[in-house]
Amino acid sequence: MKNNILRDMKMSRKLVKGDSRKYVRDALYMLLMLIPVGKVTTYASLARVLGTSPRAVGRLLAMNRNPIVVPCHRVVRRDGSLGGYTPGGPRVKERILRLEGVRFKDSRVDPSCIVDIIALLDPDRLEKPRRRPSARETS
Repeated sequence: MKNNILRDMKMSRKLVKGDSRKYVRDALYMLLMLIPVGKVTTYASLARVLGTSPRAVGRLLAMNRNPIVVPCHRVVRRDGSLGGYTPGGPRVKERILRLEGVRFKDSRVDPSCIVDIIALLDPDRLEKPRRRPSARETS
């Protein structure tokens, strides 16, 4: 099933470049459904998969008409701060996340609760950090 979702995401990435916001929104909502209860992802992570900007993801999430069914509350900023939440603001978003088991450190989501959406789609394709060659290796 995850391979089909990954294939669909690749197709939706092509659609982002066109005029069809509905397809991008539908792909975004499909991705949100993959985020487990007790975890969150970031606007940037979703934007990478969809081939768009984190701000565009935020705008699409603000138009969500079914905010609990389509869990837009499970999306936070890269630094773990909450960002916006249309039905009630960040306090409501934090309460929902705490009810779902998301842990917080101060006012930010604990990094252990943040997942990269790419890892949920295909753990084998998660990019590994690149190592810089040492001075000895380059000389």
